[in-house]
Amino acid sequence: MSVTMVTSSFIVRSLTVLGLLVVAGCSSAPENLNDLEPVDKVNEKNLEQLTSWIFPPEEAEKARAAFIERCVAANGGGTYTIADAQQNTLEGILGTGFTVKEADKHGYELANAGARDGLANSDTAGRSAYFGNSKLGTVETSLLGYSSGKIAANSCLAQSFQYIYGSVEDGLKAAELAPSFGRAVRDEVLDDEKYKDLQNRWATCMSEKGFSDISDTAQAPAHANSHLPKEQKKIAIADATCRHNVDFDAQVSDISQRYFASIYERVKNVGDELEKIHDQAAKNVEADKTDPKDSSPIELQPTPTASAS
Repeated sequence: MSVTMVTSSFIVRSLTVLGLLVVAGCSSAPENLNDLEPVDKVNEKNLEQLTSWIFPPEEAEKARAAFIERCVAANGGGTYTIADAQQNTLEGILGTGFTVKEADKHGYELANAGARDGLANSDTAGRSAYFGNSKLGTVETSLLGYSSGKIAANSCLAQSFQYIYGSVEDGLKAAELAPSFGRAVRDEVLDDEKYKDLQNRWATCMSEKGFSDISDTAQAPAHANSHLPKEQKKIAIADATCRHNVDFDAQVSDISQRYFASIYERVKNVGDELEKIHDQAAKNVEADKTDPKDSSPIELQPTPTASAS
């Protein structure tokens, strides 16, 4: 089985409001997830179960972000921003959920979509605490062909996974690797002819509103970012209005559900494992409410050495 390296940023600010199909890694899906075909019949119960496996519990991720904030501060770092910390959601992966009301009130909120690790670049101590020192040991794991890559065992990041999910490996599986199954579906949706037609209809609508140089929903926020705030908001409102006019969210949901249904049989092989990890996280979240800690030291297993002959 081939292995895909997932290079997504950990605990990044949410880009859902931008309507972006956020790319978590530049490599293709593992062999067992790269040949998805849309199915004609969708089992709603299976889809509900599948999404419960793929996405980490929101409360667990919020508690994990709060732990990182405490851990970074305890190690001399500055403020770790947890407001709007990314939650892996179906809307976030598919780039849906951007409404006219939201656009009219907030626009794209581009000014708030910054620091991808929640720390200022100048915060040397904070970044050192967050990322740790990989020379002192690393942890990695894999799930259905996806690899987490190595993270420093002494980092606040690694400790946060252990603190909430019971172990670094389980945390990586639930919060980083399982959502990759959703991104595999996202990649198929992007190549689907119905989706391309939907984007073309959206672009036609945008052109009629005076924005002929924006060809798809993912381009709109980046295009708006080159304009002054007043014009940014105009683009955001046009974007959201055109989404409404072409029934964007419902159409994307229909297309994606057919692909999600096609991966159910493959992902259910790790469904029980993910459910157990989520259950452990729920217990740890409750413990954290009454006794929040700022560290969760990780004991690495010693590397076996060859005996002298």
